[in-house]
Amino acid sequence: MDQTGLGQYTGILAVDVHGFSRHNDAQQRKIAQGLLDVLQRASDRADTAQLMVDNVFRAYRGDGYLIGFDPDLVVDVVDNFFDSLQAELRRLRPRLRQDAIELRLRSSLHLGPLQSFDALKTDSPAGTTMVETGRMVDAEPVKALLDHSDPNVTLVAVVLSDDVMKHAVEAGRTGRQPSEFVAAPLRVESKEYSGTGYLRVPVPSGELLGSGLLHGQPETPADGTTTQSPAPAAINSSTAGDSTDKVTQAHTVHGGIRDHSVRADQGAIVTSGSGNVVARHDVDQSVNKQEFSGQFHTQGDSNFGPSSGRRLENHDDSRDG
Repeated sequence: MDQTGLGQYTGILAVDVHGFSRHNDAQQRKIAQGLLDVLQRASDRADTAQLMVDNVFRAYRGDGYLIGFDPDLVVDVVDNFFDSLQAELRRLRPRLRQDAIELRLRSSLHLGPLQSFDALKTDSPAGTTMVETGRMVDAEPVKALLDHSDPNVTLVAVVLSDDVMKHAVEAGRTGRQPSEFVAAPLRVESKEYSGTGYLRVPVPSGELLGSGLLHGQPETPADGTTTQSPAPAAINSSTAGDSTDKVTQAHTVHGGIRDHSVRADQGAIVTSGSGNVVARHDVDQSVNKQEFSGQFHTQGDSNFGPSSGRRLENHDDSRDG
């Protein structure tokens, strides 16, 4: 057969067990033995039985499965399968909990051309589409969906490829709308992969409810490195060493202040971050006064010591004793 053609368009579903390595050998064996049955029951619930029966290929990956199927079934998988998978896992939770098993699944859905392959020699084809499907399900933004949600409630995290979004969802072929998915950059540093995925969880919970699906997601700065988005938090007034000094800002600060910190540094108050003023070595930490060098812009009242007070208009200094 000609191996230089574009290949047949195929839907590809990847499913991975989240936190598989945290289980012991006996637990991993039970998960592996029961995973295919979970997928089959979810497929039956979703009325997508063809997904598990009439496969182009089905490959077991130890802690997950790769399934190739008729591209015409992609729409039904987007609309129904993942919600049915969530429902099936929730049904199984009491039984799995008896064995201290936490079964949560990450899943990616791709659509693309696949080359033919010899089923006697390998269980699945090779090629870019297959590689991308595996990278998507391993990307940190997909893992973060489960890491930042209630493990007893959110049991499935989903990412669609750009091709599925464009040809199925945005094309109006699915009942689901584009607004039900959140676009996120996908990176797998160790595998030199990057792309765009569209995230969804059938049942959000925990931090995902309060802060959205991008809570805790890795950020991609201009230099291409990946950092973790900080969770919202109160200002921490802790300082170096045993110092109990505090810096208090009252009224309004104008300007773009992002991710800054305040610390005591050898008798200085040092603020770091974008657009901040740094005052070093010019702070007298005696009880009755504090002196600052540098330029400060304030609005409203400024009080820098116990001897300071509000100046009153028409105040007669002669009456002061």
